[in-house]
Amino acid sequence: MNTPRQVERGKEFKNVFTKPNIKNAWKNYVRQGLRSQSVLDLHDYLDFHRYHDEIADSLINQIIEGDYKTKNNYIIKMEKKHGVCRHLPIPSPEDALVLQTIVEELAPDIKANEPSKRAYYSRSHTGFKSEANIDESFPYTWLELWPEFQKRIYEFSTSYNYIVITDIANYFDNISFRHLRNIVSSLDKFSESLIDLMFLLLESLVWRPDYLPLTGVGLPQINFDAPRLLAHALLFEIDRYMDGQTEGEFVRWMDDIDFPTDNVDRGKKILSDLDELLLTRGIRLNLGKTEILSSEQAKEYFLPDENRYLTVLKNSIERKKSSSRSISHERMLLKKRFKNFLKKKRIGRWEKVFARYYSMAGYVEDDFLTKYVSEQLNSKPGLRISIVRYYTILGFSKRRFKQLKEFLLSDHCIDDVSTFSVCKCFVEWEISHKSKYRAEFVSVAKIISSRCPTSFIGAIWIISKYGNENDLIDIINKNSTKWKNHSFVARQVAAVTPLIINDIDTKNRIIDEITKSGQLDALRVISNLSDLRKSLPMASVDKMYLTKIGENKPYPLSKFIIAYNVIANDSLSITERRNLFLEVDALVNDKIYKDKLKGIILKHLP
Repeated sequence: MNTPRQVERGKEFKNVFTKPNIKNAWKNYVRQGLRSQSVLDLHDYLDFHRYHDEIADSLINQIIEGDYKTKNNYIIKMEKKHGVCRHLPIPSPEDALVLQTIVEELAPDIKANEPSKRAYYSRSHTGFKSEANIDESFPYTWLELWPEFQKRIYEFSTSYNYIVITDIANYFDNISFRHLRNIVSSLDKFSESLIDLMFLLLESLVWRPDYLPLTGVGLPQINFDAPRLLAHALLFEIDRYMDGQTEGEFVRWMDDIDFPTDNVDRGKKILSDLDELLLTRGIRLNLGKTEILSSEQAKEYFLPDENRYLTVLKNSIERKKSSSRSISHERMLLKKRFKNFLKKKRIGRWEKVFARYYSMAGYVEDDFLTKYVSEQLNSKPGLRISIVRYYTILGFSKRRFKQLKEFLLSDHCIDDVSTFSVCKCFVEWEISHKSKYRAEFVSVAKIISSRCPTSFIGAIWIISKYGNENDLIDIINKNSTKWKNHSFVARQVAAVTPLIINDIDTKNRIIDEITKSGQLDALRVISNLSDLRKSLPMASVDKMYLTKIGENKPYPLSKFIIAYNVIANDSLSITERRNLFLEVDALVNDKIYKDKLKGIILKHLP
């Protein structure tokens, strides 16, 4: 029940939450953002995508009438160091869409109030990015970024005696909602209604275990711009101070701040003032990451020469690959350079540069870094994603499987991000459909399935590819309390029901349990799968989804299951099913997927 105030608020919301605005947010930001989460949806949110017009209408009406309620998010852990983890929420597509729509409305005015063009907050934020935060996951090439970085480092190190580096201790975790709201509200004449709704959404994403009340502190970190933009705005007064004190010679990337100085005393004075300014907002500098470096120390810390060499080498490799020439010489240079790199001090950006070596070794498809993997998986959480990406590119081998398996089953693998990334790597590897290692993968999946919800999700992925129908039913039955109690996990169970085609009674029982447990998101997945089977003829947009993949990319498991669902459908004409099979089969290189598709054809088509 709402007050008469909601009538006026509804008018304000109506101007922001329009069908075009919501569709734009979904198409340009939210869909890709959900595909970039650390734990993925096995249905690729296709139910939301196919019904997004109807869902948008429903969201608009709920918001205008004051009936909108946030949904449960899925909290995952990512290890930072020594077992200490960061909590990351994965929002529902509805909440992500509403939040992004609000941000699209506020962002132009917030950015217009930026006091300096030397501060950046987002990977989608145009402009120069701090070297410390650039890696192969960035949507910018080092060739584009290097001139700016080179200019900064060499100008700082040749024009000044010292470079000061610092950051804010546990920045997002210590942000006060009260301070944040006051600052954001002061930037422009923003609608109070919009600000209220935005903070309602942000508060719903905060990790709240054990029924604890909200503390009003701690901005959630999600893979969308909204929290980063707000955290960026909170530091505008810092940018204003730094701009004046350094005459614009500073760079801030979110909470990392670098600036040059001619003497140590001056650097200390700026740091002291900076810390006191932050203290008034309930945050402080991280003394453990604060350094005043001489120009020579700065080069050892940032390793610009190392990064420049790797960039030049990669450009050379790209040119040779494009003309189908041998890259054996470049492989030799890479290994030689790496040996020298290992002799450098392990300070500053050393680990980030090591991550670039993993990227480069994957690019040339060379396994010379394999001997470092086991130790680094256990001791360097910051390198795990780079290692798993490297091994995904290299593909299956007994040694690589053994290394990842041992890590996954060990006490070192304590976070969701590491767990899921290894499971996804296993799924993306290609082995023979007759390989004895299929049983090994299934065995690993069954061991980890009972650990935690994300381990169960990872096990679902592995068994959906390498296991059989009975294996899938077995882990679903044994872990029913995990998926019945959470919408995101229940979605994953719903997504794999098409793979249960022989034991129809069990499949119907699982769907019935999803219904009785009230998992509406999972039921929408079930409904979407059913609709895809019943669509006669198959819509061109749905067929395009199943028959288009990125160049040189493997056919994803999520699409395979949906294609499997359609091809096994007796309602579609034999001709249409056979044609779809031929198109999908032509895209699929994985022998296990091919064998499963062939099994459908032999069983269901004459």
